[in-house]
Amino acid sequence: MEDSDLIRHNLVVFRNGDSALQVLPSLIGYIPEAKLNLVIYYLRNDELTEAYDLIKDMEPSIPQEYILKGVVNAM
Repeated sequence: MEDSDLIRHNLVVFRNGDSALQVLPSLIGYIPEAKLNLVIYYLRNDELTEAYDLIKDMEPSIPQEYILKGVVNAM
């Protein structure tokens, strides 16, 4: 992972999802939070199917993953 990838990821987060669809999908394999932040982006934009498809096969291992998966399933 390059520093620039982390910076791009953080810029998306700090800009409330601006450019999320252009940046986050390519970072999913490199930055673990990228997947969770993309799910959050989908939820904020009422794209529930996309959020569910992204998280449905994930086995949560940390509290944030459990919470996010629970929210997606509840919605």
